[in-house]
Amino acid sequence: MTAQQDAQEWVDLFLLSSVLFPNAQMGLRIFEPRYLDMVSRAMRSGKPFGICLAETESAPVPVGTLARIIDWNSEDGLLLLEIEGMQRFTVQEWEHANDITIGRIHLWPEEPILPLAFEHDWLRPILQQITEDPAAQNLDASRAGMILAQALPVRAAEKQQLLLLQDPLERLRRIASILHKQVGR
Repeated sequence: MTAQQDAQEWVDLFLLSSVLFPNAQMGLRIFEPRYLDMVSRAMRSGKPFGICLAETESAPVPVGTLARIIDWNSEDGLLLLEIEGMQRFTVQEWEHANDITIGRIHLWPEEPILPLAFEHDWLRPILQQITEDPAAQNLDASRAGMILAQALPVRAAEKQQLLLLQDPLERLRRIASILHKQVGR
């Protein structure tokens, strides 16, 4: 799915108690038959699925992230996935179909590519440690903020607020503030 496609297409939605950010990775442990079917469909078709924070047990928070499967394994009846966030979206409408939540989505535009500001240079070694890649020190502000936000040890509601931000520099300022508060404890 690309930004050029009008988001009239329905996608499967995975409702979680966590948030996925574009350009960030997350592990999933799948054991429910309905989600095993959903993931199998995604793997066969190569189509992404949506990750949304669950507002209630069966309703999505309206902003989520498309995900693609980058690796998988199975262990003791579990399907272990490594997924990567792609593009944010707004759920325009949703429904349940065969025990799966599906949504008609509208894709958000990509954020501008801005350099990491000097004031955030201290985050570069943290990025390198998270990604285990020395090149991570050269990421732009949007990619850096998304990866850092994914790794933050904060409640899902706080992460969702970071996902909603459309200014990558503001996201980095808020992440820096959160980290300073956590270190100051």
